[in-house]
Amino acid sequence: MPNDDLGLLITLNICLTLMVLLAAVGLTWMIMRQNLWSQEIAERIDLRLRRQYADIDRELQEIIRNAWGKRFLTSLLR
Repeated sequence: MPNDDLGLLITLNICLTLMVLLAAVGLTWMIMRQNLWSQEIAERIDLRLRRQYADIDRELQEIIRNAWGKRFLTSLLR
């Protein structure tokens, strides 16, 4: 009888160890998946921000060109 109890405890220990390892692998996989998802979102946001800043930069360059053109014309008219 005592050997049966020891065998049962060893089996229980092995099962619990395997369950913990399986849970650790599952959690690691979920964390890696979450990181990939977060990275994709960050790349999309980065792309959108770059586009917006490019549009703003283009508009500012156009405003500056128009302002310099008006100054040049007014200086010619004086």
